[in-house]
Formats: sequence, structure tokens, C-alpha cells
Amino acid sequence: MSAPATTAAASRKQPPWRVPVAKPQPKLKLYNSMTRTKTEFIPLDGNQVTWYACGPTVYDSTHIGHARNYVSLDILHRVIEDYFGYNVLFVENITDIDDKIIKRARQNYLFNNFKAATTSVTPEAIAKAEAAWKLYAESELKAIDASAADQWAVFSDKIKTDAALKASLSTAHPKFAMHFSALQEAFDAIEQSKKSPATTDAAAFCDANKTTLSNLLDKELSHTVSDPKVFRDLAAYWEGEFFKDMDRLGVRRPDVLTRVSEYVPEIVAFVEKIISNGYAYEAEGSVYFDTAAFDGKDGHHYAKLAPWSKGDASLMEESEGSLGIKLAGKKSSMDFALWKASKPGEPAWDSPWGPGRPGWHIECSVMASEVLGSNMDIHSGGIDLAFPHHDNELAQSEAYHQCDQWVNYFTHCGHLHVEGQKMSKSLKNFISVQQALEKYTARQLRYFFLLHQWDTGVDFRETSMGEAIGVESTFNNFFVNAKAMIAEAKHTALDSTGTHNFRRLELDMIAALKERQNAVHAALCDSINTPNAMSELLALVSRTNVYIRDAGRNLNVEVVNKVAQYISKMLRTFGLDGVVAEPIGLASAEGGAGVSVEDIALPYLQALSTFRDTIRAYAREGRPVKDMLALSDKLRDEDLERLGVSLDDREDGTALVKFIPAEELAAQRQLKLQQAAEKAAKKEELARAKEQARLAKLEKGKVPPMEMFKQGPGAEEYGSFEAETGIPLTDKEGQELPKSRRKKLTKEWEAQKKLHEDYLAEKAKGTIA
Repeated sequence: MSAPATTAAASRKQPPWRVPVAKPQPKLKLYNSMTRTKTEFIPLDGNQVTWYACGPTVYDSTHIGHARNYVSLDILHRVIEDYFGYNVLFVENITDIDDKIIKRARQNYLFNNFKAATTSVTPEAIAKAEAAWKLYAESELKAIDASAADQWAVFSDKIKTDAALKASLSTAHPKFAMHFSALQEAFDAIEQSKKSPATTDAAAFCDANKTTLSNLLDKELSHTVSDPKVFRDLAAYWEGEFFKDMDRLGVRRPDVLTRVSEYVPEIVAFVEKIISNGYAYEAEGSVYFDTAAFDGKDGHHYAKLAPWSKGDASLMEESEGSLGIKLAGKKSSMDFALWKASKPGEPAWDSPWGPGRPGWHIECSVMASEVLGSNMDIHSGGIDLAFPHHDNELAQSEAYHQCDQWVNYFTHCGHLHVEGQKMSKSLKNFISVQQALEKYTARQLRYFFLLHQWDTGVDFRETSMGEAIGVESTFNNFFVNAKAMIAEAKHTALDSTGTHNFRRLELDMIAALKERQNAVHAALCDSINTPNAMSELLALVSRTNVYIRDAGRNLNVEVVNKVAQYISKMLRTFGLDGVVAEPIGLASAEGGAGVSVEDIALPYLQALSTFRDTIRAYAREGRPVKDMLALSDKLRDEDLERLGVSLDDREDGTALVKFIPAEELAAQRQLKLQQAAEKAAKKEELARAKEQARLAKLEKGKVPPMEMFKQGPGAEEYGSFEAETGIPLTDKEGQELPKSRRKKLTKEWEAQKKLHEDYLAEKAKGTIA
């Protein structure tokens, strides 16, 4: 009997399993400047992503335009790494060798020496300032008005009184307003010092002439500056300030930080190879990239990102730097420096071509290639760098590696304007990161950038920041309510009621959550469209609030928790938690290691103990119930508020416990008190106005109705009156009054009769004199 049973068991098999058919899912696409379209993101090495970003040239403070670039880039970085799950190697450079740094450091050094030596405003100091002023005016205003320097009073008055002229000049010459302001300040200081040199403060005199004096001193004495520390100290200082600002903004540090000054030997070797490959040439100690030799040869293309800008000499000249444009030996104006021969007063490193320093464009090519190799997934920067900087990077890197595509995806963050205008110190709309953070929080600024697509232009306006702050408030209120509901649920009985709490409302809410999750995913796949993603998250908050309202006390807190956890995860992904570096290792198994439960609980228990003591004392004294209720209000409005606890009274008599920062609760309470005071003042004003109207009415009632037509304005119009009432019968000519006139006067008499009766009644009460 056992054999057949064994055979039957062996013949039993699992039924066929069908492979699930997944719904089509969107794929991540990025707006790629290499194609000017959104292209599917396909990394070179599966889940590994190599990424290089142009960092700052460190010679001045970080401004809100920099914040737009670096915060937006940080959001892209976080989404690709934390949301899409790629392993990213993120490289960023510090440009600490650059003409701007050299000139700024040199001028600061020379000016500070001059200022230290100028202890009083002597005729020599005034003459020096005048010479500096004239040199600056002639060089900066010659294209605008060649006579401006010699006839400054006339020119200045014209600019000050003709707003349209000043605006047109500022449009045609973007730095005009800055130059004019510097010249006017220096001119005024010089004129004042001539009147009373002995009483003029020397330091203030120098500071007023700083721009013009720095320019002259640099021209005269630049060759005397030989200490490399002068240049390194300036760059090191501003690099430190840059990262302080980035930390304040919650921007993650790069995985690899490269400094140009640390890669000079590699840059020299890189340039040598480009020369040997036939794409560069040496001239008078400098080395230039040969764009004509490169463009069109072996599949190479120059100006891939902006071919329409190829040949724009002004852009090329600007990118060469204020010191580089004086170098000689170029074959073409479109060629650019890979290595610059250094003159006295400029930092220099040894090279086969003599002492010099790297060109700007070659720096990024070398550092990126050293870390990431001959091909990378993503290269990022501001849109203003697309041409010629990034196009030159591509050309020289492809010339070095002898490849046709060094970068696969180029992402450029859009421009930032301030209240519709290009940001400029001369327009007085320059906003440093530090200034922005004095007015707004880093989180509010990040909300602002999230609400604008990263690759488009953005206008930094008060109204737009107001919108960002409103969005922040919406999420904060939602989280406060959700946390309060979840905390309350943890302290309720866990016994089953015999029925589940997952009905149609909950099913619909979960369906809405899935719908919004899919929409957020689609938005992020669409070139990381954070404005749309944020819109979907806000819609999810609104939908959840509707569920909370409709469910009432039958609320399923697990559903609310599910939504809140998802929204929290997404906002953390966008960097809104302010965490710039994830902790290393795991949290202590005990959780909250080193934190005493007693220390945490003590202030809350003290408030409870004080409340209990006072209630007992009131009870012994037989105090009325209203005193007990007032004490309860004090616990809610004052004691718990200081501890960051809010009690929201509900219709069923219970309170919802919320944890809100104490300063926020204090601000809310202050606002309520202010609104209550304003309401009371308004009520008092209305009562005062009402009383004044009543008194005016009673004052009018002083006159008896019998006398009202016989005295005062208009009495002369009447000739005779009715004996019993005093109502006029005839006019002054003795003619009987028409019936219609008599009817009108009778109505007036009746109204006065009522007023007089009211007056007599109030007088009898003693309420009026």
C-alpha cells in the first residue's frame, strides 16, 4: 500500500508560475546641454556615476547667485544619489590660481601698505589721490564721455539729474554705475580734504579713494609684489568663507575637493601632451590651444555646447582674464591660453616654457581627468560658463585623451536675477549669502529654489520668497498635527474593538497616496522637475487634511503616519533637513545614549508638580471654579508653551498634544495677544464713536420742539406758528405754507419731540449735565 502513495506524492508538482507584467515606468531623463534636450540618463558603469562640478574662484564673498547654482546642484546630487540610488563620486574644484585673485590680492596688499603709511592727509597724499582719480576716470569713462574727467562737475550733475540717461548708460555699459559711484565718492573726499586737510581723517580718506588708488598703485607697483603668500592668503580666506556659506545653506561637501595650486605639475604634463598631439603651440613663454587645428580634425568639434558663440571675440577675451589679454603670440583671437607666462608681480611655477601659471580652462580639464579619467557621466556648472569655459574644457580634454566625447551629460543651472534685474553691486541689488541668511533661513531659500526648475532662469523676489515661506508653513503645520496624532495614538489602549479601522475613507486615502507617489516619481524622472514634485507633495498634504477632517475621531493614524513618513522622506531627499553629512556607523542600540531620562522629563514634571500644588491650595481655600480654569489656561498658555508643548482643545473636551518649538509658540502667542489688543482697541473705538454719536444726538434734543423753528438758522423764514406745537403756519411774508411743506415740518417736529423726551429722560437719570 505504501508504494503507490509514494509514487503519487512524487508526481505532484507546483502549478506553473506566471512572470508578473509590470506597468511601464518612466526613465530618468536629464536636460543635457550637449543636445539641448532631455535625454535618458545612462551611466557608463551601471550604478556608478562620475560627476564633476565647477567650484568657485575664491576672491570675494559668495552671493545669492552662487547659492542658486550650488543649492540647485546639491538638490540634483541628492536626488540622483538618495532617490534614484546611484553611487555617485562627486568632484568639485577650487580655483585658487586666477587673474581675478592675483589682481585683487595685489591691490589689497598695495592699498593696505599705502593706508598704513598715510597717517595724515598731506598735500602728497591728495596729489596721489587726484592722479589715481584721473587715471581711473580716463580709462573707465573714455568710451562714454571723453571729457568727463576734465569736466566732472558738469558730467556728474547730468548723471544725477537725468535718470533716463543714467539708466541707458548702465544698460549699455553694465559697470558704469559702479565706476561712477567710485569716482564720485573719491571726488567728494578729495574736495573735502582740500578744504580742511588737517581735520580730515586719513583712514577715511584712503577708504573713500580705495578703488581709484588700488588701480593706480597696482599699475605703479605690481612688479614689487613677489611673496606667494599674498596670493595664497586671499584665496585661502575666501575658500573658508565659501564653505562656511555652503554649510549654512546645507550643501553637501564634495567627495573629492581639488585645488588648482595642488595640481600644477599635472597641468604642465597635460599641456605637454596636447602639444605633442598637435593641438597647441608655444609662443613667448605661453602655450595656446590651436582651435583651427582641432576643429574638424579626427571627428573633433569646437564649441559643442554653444556653436553659435564660436567666433565671439569679446567672450573669448573676457575668459582670458584681465592679465592674460596682454599676452602676445596668438595665431588667432579664438585660441586660448593653456599656460600663461608670468610677469613680475604674478605668481609663477616652473615649466618647459619658462615660469608661468595655468590658464583658467585647463585647470578643470586636468583635475577632472586626474580623478575621473577620460570619460565622465556628468559635468555641471552655471549657464554663464557654457561658452567659452566649458566648450574650451571639452576641446582641450578631447585633444588630450584623443576622444570625441569627454562628457556625456552637461547640466547647467539657470541665471538668477533680483527683482527682474541682473544682480550687481553697482545697481545696489547685490545680496551676499550672509545677507540673505539674515533675512531668511537656509530652509526657506532651499524651498525657493525647489519651486523653480534648476535649468531655467529664476527671479529672486520678495513675493517669491513669500510663496516659499508659505509652502514651508504648510508642511510644518501638517507635520505638527501628524506627530501629535501619532503620539496620542501610542498612549491609547491597544485592545481590539472587534472591528477593523480600514474602510472606504482609508482605502481612498491610500489610493491617493499611491497616485501622488507615482506623480512625484514621474516629475523627478522628467529632468528632476522639483516644482512639479513639490506641487504633488502639497496636493498630498491637502488630500490628507481632508481625510483627517472627514474621519474625525475614527481616524486611522497608521494611514496618516504612512503619508507623513513619505513626505518627510522626500523633503529630506531634497536636503530640507539641513543635514550635510550622514553619520558614520550605527546609532547606539539603547538609543539616546548619554541622555538622562530624568534630565529630559524634569522640566515637564516640574510644571505638572507646580500645577498640582496650586490646584490643591485652591481647593483647600475653596476658590471658585473660574480660578481653577484660569490656572488650567496658565498651564496651557504659559508653562507648557515655554517647554515647546501646545494643547489644542477639541470639541469632545480632550486636547491634542503637539510639540512645537518654544520660540514659535511664543511668536504665535504674541501674535494672538497683538490681534486681541487690536480687536479690543477697535471695539473701544467703536464704543467711543457710538457714545459720541449718542451724546451729539442728546445735545440736539436739548431744544424743546415748541422752540425748534423759532430759534437758530432758518427761523427768520417763518412769520407765525401753531400755538400748541410751534410748527410754522406762514412764511415771513405772511403767506400760508403749502401742505407739503407743513407735512415735512411736522415730521421734523415729531423727530425733535422724541429727541427732547430722550434728553429729559437721560437728564433725570443724571447721565448728562
